[in-house]
Amino acid sequence: MFHKTKSGKTSVVGIAIATVCILVYLGALVSVIVRVSTSMNSYRLVAEQEFYDLADLASSAGVLSFMDETFIEIIQTALNETRTLEGVIISGPSGEYGFEKERGRAIHWVNNSPRFRNRFDFSRQSLFLPLRIQGLRNVNIQAVARALNYSDLVIILRKAMTLIAIALVISFITLLAESMQKRSAGDFSSQGRRSRPSGRPKTHPAAGGDYSQRGNIVKKENTEYRLTEELQQCAATGNDLTFIAIEYKPSADENFFIRFAADASRFFSSRDFVCEKSQNGITVICPGLSLDAGFLNAEEFHNRIISKYPAVFNTKTDLCMGISARTQRPVNAERLIFEAEEALERALMDPVSHIVAFKSDPDKYRAFMESRTAN
Repeated sequence: MFHKTKSGKTSVVGIAIATVCILVYLGALVSVIVRVSTSMNSYRLVAEQEFYDLADLASSAGVLSFMDETFIEIIQTALNETRTLEGVIISGPSGEYGFEKERGRAIHWVNNSPRFRNRFDFSRQSLFLPLRIQGLRNVNIQAVARALNYSDLVIILRKAMTLIAIALVISFITLLAESMQKRSAGDFSSQGRRSRPSGRPKTHPAAGGDYSQRGNIVKKENTEYRLTEELQQCAATGNDLTFIAIEYKPSADENFFIRFAADASRFFSSRDFVCEKSQNGITVICPGLSLDAGFLNAEEFHNRIISKYPAVFNTKTDLCMGISARTQRPVNAERLIFEAEEALERALMDPVSHIVAFKSDPDKYRAFMESRTAN
């Protein structure tokens, strides 16, 4: 009776674990579908913004010289710097001209006319605009973009495979435990417990953090960890670091926030240094920049955003920034975030100043920290 009862319990446990594993597989599949769809939608918005920027550049450059060597070089350079666009075709009175990042990947030629290739990894969104160039008529620009960010796809698949691998390990352990129970019923319980892994949870996000679905930048909850990473590296190399908190006052739709986050990622080198902060705000980590250099960068970014979106921002104080820097202090991430947010609050309340910097005295700060440690 005893052995039969134990075997029955083990079978029930095995069925329960098998059911959980199946649910994990289904959950991983659904997660991949949802995350890929979200990433593709975000990528489409980025592609649209990059295409509009390229069209504006083409219109400006075409006024001075249309389709000469300088114009061609400007368009090719701008295309190479985009994240999403793969090919561009400009048509004018004298014919059609093709540009592509990699020769033969995005464009093929039919009767000496460029045509976009129909590839499964290219987006089907319509990217077409007429160009307004003085003295020229019927000038148009069109582009083709990738459908998905490959690095995002790798991250999505890696997470799904991690869940599946965990489920497979649990299934294998369960199968092994049942096999051992059939061989030896005497000490099954103790051996089964010893063979189970402890399962330590992951205490920190991966380097770079998980990217948010809303803005395709570092999640808000990973800000302190990312800042701690960069502070440690700067402390080890003796470099400075600036932290910027940014928030805009006007109400805007989600599409604007996505474009705003994409602009910040391009301006500050990488989305790995840009984090979500609030409904209308982001924070930026600037390794290697002093407070003065960080202030200049913040001012330049501010001017670009204000001039790029005149329909959103009426005055300079509609977009506010708060800045703090390491400045040779043994400061932690929590303190630096606090200082930048305090500076931002002052900027938001100030009717004139749109950027406020928190300037600390390294010697006084060090003395303050030593007094706290002594107490």
